[in-house]
Amino acid sequence: MLKNYLKTALRNMMKNKTFSFINIAGLCIGMAACLLILQYVSFQLSYDQFNKNATDLYRVFNDRYQNGKLIQHGTITYSAIGKAMQDDFPEVVNHSRVNPSGGNIITYKDRKTPEQEVIYVDNSFLSMFSYPVITGDIRNALTEPHTAVITESAAKRIFGAKNLSKATGSLFIMSKDSTPFKVTAILKDIPENSHLSFDILASYVTLYSAYGWKEADYDFTDSDFWHYVQLKHGAEYKAVEAKFPAFS
Repeated sequence: MLKNYLKTALRNMMKNKTFSFINIAGLCIGMAACLLILQYVSFQLSYDQFNKNATDLYRVFNDRYQNGKLIQHGTITYSAIGKAMQDDFPEVVNHSRVNPSGGNIITYKDRKTPEQEVIYVDNSFLSMFSYPVITGDIRNALTEPHTAVITESAAKRIFGAKNLSKATGSLFIMSKDSTPFKVTAILKDIPENSHLSFDILASYVTLYSAYGWKEADYDFTDSDFWHYVQLKHGAEYKAVEAKFPAFS
């Protein structure tokens, strides 16, 4: 029976070649489009889900109003915000400040590696976000000035190291800084479905203790910083959000 159906279908296709070609081509294109859309949506929905604390991590946005009108909506805000939120809200169990530095030239001995994406972060960043470690101890990796955690690809570009464990403890110069940074740990490369992309994590404490940028420590005047907060597991973010007007 099935054989007869197939023969009949093939005969009809051969009799109406143009019509059959249009139908089959349309079906193939439609199926391909559906698969591509499904893959795209799946990738978008997977963003940052590799983080174990994904459901509890939030980025702080800063809305500025003038005469009752919203004049700015963005992620940059004052360096004191994260700590102030953790001090004031029991739902906030951890926070990290982030200062993006952009592309930097990294110098190791006579080797220069351009355009390495650097962000300065607190040591707490490494416990809030789940980045697999290849070598090094991340528990205190960024507690000291001029320390850095780098990705696997960055280690290979900067040090040309096949054995990555040898790169740990190495020193490099960032941009025109006179004091070298020490590599304290190496991470696996950041997944593409991460909203944060970097090659190097530099210790945030460097900004105010080594560079003398006092406003980077705890200040409500310079708004050049990103903030991430981690809520207590199960805490309702809307309840925290409702406290913002009084906090502000």
